[in-house]
Amino acid sequence: MVAQELDLAGLRRVYGRTGSRLFYTRVARNARHWGWTEPGQSKWRLWRAQRQLEDVLGRKLALPVGARVLDAGAGAGVVARAITVRFGLAVTGVDVLDFHVDTANRLSARAGLADRTTFSCGDYHQLPYPDGTFDGAYSMETLVHSYDPPRALAEFHRVLRPGGRLVLLGPMSTIPLDEMAPDARALLEPYLDAMVMTGAKVYHARNLPRLLAEAGFEVEEALDATPYYTPTTEAVHAYFRLPWAVLRRFGDPARWLNLRSTVEMYAVREYIAWYVHTAVKPPVTDPPAARPSR
Repeated sequence: MVAQELDLAGLRRVYGRTGSRLFYTRVARNARHWGWTEPGQSKWRLWRAQRQLEDVLGRKLALPVGARVLDAGAGAGVVARAITVRFGLAVTGVDVLDFHVDTANRLSARAGLADRTTFSCGDYHQLPYPDGTFDGAYSMETLVHSYDPPRALAEFHRVLRPGGRLVLLGPMSTIPLDEMAPDARALLEPYLDAMVMTGAKVYHARNLPRLLAEAGFEVEEALDATPYYTPTTEAVHAYFRLPWAVLRRFGDPARWLNLRSTVEMYAVREYIAWYVHTAVKPPVTDPPAARPSR
């Protein structure tokens, strides 16, 4: 069973440790997401791949300039600023970690985007916005941390206007954990626990479209984008397997959980897929007019 409450202490441990902060600020330039590499492109251009993934998100949202968009789990606001600049959207980000929100607001102010990107502490399972507030919403690799994915999806549905669009990007297992080979599950499950990826224990490639439908969405596309993500997986594994081996031998591995994710999870890559799900909140249709009585 998935936890039914927020594990804030666990998420602070995952993202707040010195090692994780250094990894995200120095290596990933404050981004918290993977990358998208087109056929024929070099897999070593990791920052380019991240920018291209942000463009994929903007295209899938397919919203007009000025549209209001929710970023569920905004991190340092890298994605929000990118789609604001490139697609002309107005983004409201929520994140449960106060240091993420502080960084996001500071970097947006520095970029001159404070009027078009706003960030506040919040839990996307219980959003403080009225029904129909947003034209679009997205989760960039954050639904894995959901302690109750059906509840989160229902909340996204609530705050979207009729006709509003939802895009979910991120990794998931190809099959349920209990159908995996024992050695793969023995490696993957403790990792999900350490990274507080409780949502990843609930949904997978088979059932996420159904969960979206049960939340009231019409699923427009469930794109298996693994071939576009695989070059980033290969590159980061090659870059960091030696540093991880050294840190694990001579340091405290718990301080470098996010570095661990780039190396150890490579062994279970056959069970991991990367998807882009696009869904729509159905527009309200007027009931058929009553026929006049004769």
